[in-house]
Amino acid sequence: MNAQAETVVGHGENAWEGDWLGYSEVGDTFTALIKSIADTKVISIEAGYGQGKTFFRERWAKQLQAEGEVVIEIDAHMSDHSGDPVLTFVGALVEALPESETSTGRKLVEKSRKYGGLAARALLRVALRQGAEELIDAATAEAVEAMEQSDKALQEAAKDFGDGLSKAAGDLVVSQIGAERIRTQEIPAQLSAVRDALTNGKPNPRVVILVDELDRCHPDYAIAFLEAMKLVFSHEGFVFCLFVDDAYLNGLAEHRFGKRETGERYLDKFVNIRLKLPQTKKALSSAAEDLFNTLPEGTPFGEGEEFTISRAARLAGELAPLSGLTMRQIERVKLRVELAIRCYFEKPLDYALLVWLAFRDEAAAQFDPKNFQDALPRSRLTRERAGTLMSRLLKSSGGEQEYLEALKFVKSNCQELQKVQPVGLTNPHFGHDHSLVVLDGHGPNYILDHEAVLNALYKYQIDQSGK
Repeated sequence: MNAQAETVVGHGENAWEGDWLGYSEVGDTFTALIKSIADTKVISIEAGYGQGKTFFRERWAKQLQAEGEVVIEIDAHMSDHSGDPVLTFVGALVEALPESETSTGRKLVEKSRKYGGLAARALLRVALRQGAEELIDAATAEAVEAMEQSDKALQEAAKDFGDGLSKAAGDLVVSQIGAERIRTQEIPAQLSAVRDALTNGKPNPRVVILVDELDRCHPDYAIAFLEAMKLVFSHEGFVFCLFVDDAYLNGLAEHRFGKRETGERYLDKFVNIRLKLPQTKKALSSAAEDLFNTLPEGTPFGEGEEFTISRAARLAGELAPLSGLTMRQIERVKLRVELAIRCYFEKPLDYALLVWLAFRDEAAAQFDPKNFQDALPRSRLTRERAGTLMSRLLKSSGGEQEYLEALKFVKSNCQELQKVQPVGLTNPHFGHDHSLVVLDGHGPNYILDHEAVLNALYKYQIDQSGK
């Protein structure tokens, strides 16, 4: 089968497990909308890349099923290679049918295959620039009736249009008539039978089809998919929910058809109701904190709450909205930190600094040093900054002004490091002064060591960001 389609079995209370973005409330609202629909509707649920469309679709499907809805999921990208979106839809419906309904499914498949063949032949109208539309409009009722008999009868019917009609044009006319007859009469009849079989024993005769990954398909297939959904499957009792990146699909359409001067967006041709998945800064912050709280704990850099996983998670929650990253990018940040901890489980690590550095690297384009460093002041303890302060102090032979400058920097930015004994000191005679221990003992390698830990495995990872 070309599409990944299934009826989803779930329990309402478990449907939203792991809901870091707070989408369960959105799911309740969207479910109420679905339950109010008695006819056919196409709903778009829009969000940008990496903003949780697939997560929402998977959890919402479970919620809908738990509340008695018949739910079918289609991963459009999985069927992209088939090139036939009509059969993608049909395959999804037939696979969900009970085993006892094989004849119903077989009839729908047969009609759909026939429609696909006739529709393809009807595309020849593009090549026929002289009178093809008029010939089709002049089709007689006798030709339509004859169409049902056989290909030979179809060809005979085409002759009724006149001696001057070429065979190619005759085939075109009959193919167009045949495709329209199947689309408007025969397929709808079979769809009704399939819908009734799928909803037998359910509180309502409604099938909810959730379509995901359409914006990852080949442009031609994505557009054909939308056309098939609207022209062939716009049928009472079927509610389509498209999880899409609207900006991406409109870009494809404009590239192929040109920009619409009226301002109408491409999806408006197919969609009755447009919805969006919200992503507030508060929700993103909470989601990031929950995600990073699942980091493994190896060997902390020092004692106290400042060096715990929970502190690193709170930092992630603060950095997430500042970074401009999507949830998918934030998940990559978390994975990078997790792999670093796992690879250096016995090495004392400042988890918060690892998080800060990973966010800094992922959000390089939006990186604002002031905002990021305010979130973790000890990130200012670079080798260069520590070296400058120590150099001034040494040149002044411990002058009071230089000492106060060094003391102020440590107190303002990295006081918590005073309690962490460094491996060694460049100038052992500073050992009695904890402030200078921070600069001279931690300063040269604190950030460099953590960058090395982050990069040890990361440099071998395959980039999945699409950059």
